[in-house]
Amino acid sequence: IQQKMRVHYLIWICIHFSFGESEFHYPCQEICLCKEGAKFVNCSGVNVTDNLIFPPETEHLDLSISNLYSVPSKVLRSLWKLQVLLLSGNYITKVGQRAFSSLERLQKLDIHRNEITVLGSSFSTGLSSLRDLNLSYNRLQELYYRNFQHFENLQKNLSLLSVDTQLCIAETVTVLVIAFTVFITVVAAIVMAERNRKKRTGKHWSEDSDISYESQD
Repeated sequence: IQQKMRVHYLIWICIHFSFGESEFHYPCQEICLCKEGAKFVNCSGVNVTDNLIFPPETEHLDLSISNLYSVPSKVLRSLWKLQVLLLSGNYITKVGQRAFSSLERLQKLDIHRNEITVLGSSFSTGLSSLRDLNLSYNRLQELYYRNFQHFENLQKNLSLLSVDTQLCIAETVTVLVIAFTVFITVVAAIVMAERNRKKRTGKHWSEDSDISYESQD
């Protein structure tokens, strides 16, 4: 199949250059379904590899149920017009550093029903236009502020709660324990500060009393 796709791709190159077209367009992969040229590309159910080449004018790409074990960063690198990316129903275990950094126009990212346990610290890099993020039904163990710091326009699944509701019980307990620990630490700090204040106040009162007694003598 890969050999056939390469031959098909080379034929398209020859045709376009032979007619001297000023603007070159990549052909849609035969194993995928395309609409409106190649703006809408549906490869759902297809075994996607890094050898696939998608047209740079692609705006909607469906790679759901495609036996992916990692985010195909190499495939996505040239899709700077992409607005919708569907990666649900795969076996992705982690999202690497800057996996989506080239997708500055992306508005919807669906990665639900995968096996993701870790999000790279730069997960949100390049996704400032994202409005809809679906991370539900994964195996996330840790979530940090830096994972989401570049989501300036996120409107759906924005709150941490909407992600946490999909965590397993053990993971939710971990989040609660961390929150409780922070609360206890803050309370302890307040108590210690109050004790120190009272000690200082008591010391000053004692010194003032001694001065008063000395003046009377």
